[in-house]
Amino acid sequence: MATVRSLLAQGNGKLGSAIHTWSLPAITTCPGRSAACEGVCYAARGRFALGAVRERLAWNHAQSLRGDFADRMAREIRRKGCLVVRVHVGGDFYDRGYAEKWLAVMRHSPKARFYFYTRSWRVPEVVPVLEEMAALRCCRAWYSTDAETGLPDHVPPGVRLAHLRVAADEQPAPADLEFRVRRLRAARTPLSVVCPHETPEGRARDANCGNCGRCWR
Repeated sequence: MATVRSLLAQGNGKLGSAIHTWSLPAITTCPGRSAACEGVCYAARGRFALGAVRERLAWNHAQSLRGDFADRMAREIRRKGCLVVRVHVGGDFYDRGYAEKWLAVMRHSPKARFYFYTRSWRVPEVVPVLEEMAALRCCRAWYSTDAETGLPDHVPPGVRLAHLRVAADEQPAPADLEFRVRRLRAARTPLSVVCPHETPEGRARDANCGNCGRCWR
């Protein structure tokens, strides 16, 4: 009997094993990307460059194009009893139709908690769908920014801002959370908005997305 391949994967060291994840090939599915985020994208190197991972991401992308994607994803979330789903460890909402599929998944899976970071707020046709997601009780939406993108002209209700710092001399940006490239993570900092997993203190207490919960609670 043929094995049915799951759409969702389990979390990793940063996310924690209790979080389920969905990803797409990075960069090519990121219409709102900036040169800054593309240049340091973790999902375009390391284990993401391995043949097996690239094949999996290409398969995921093919599934996302199918008309039954939303129904299949919602059924799997219910079947597995998923509590938290991270949408796009790699990749992003690449067009309005795809974003609408995820909106349908969320509406049909109110017992799960969804969260995502996106630069597709820079794509006008996708923005209305992101705003609908952010209005759902089961969703936590983050608009990703960096020095190149600047801040959105409008931050909808329910949306928080996550800033990517790529330079040591970069001025702090108004944000609810800050992520840092690896070379900047060794310095101790009093900023409470820095992702705990990316600080020496957080790593010492084995902080991950599952036991922190700042992004999805």
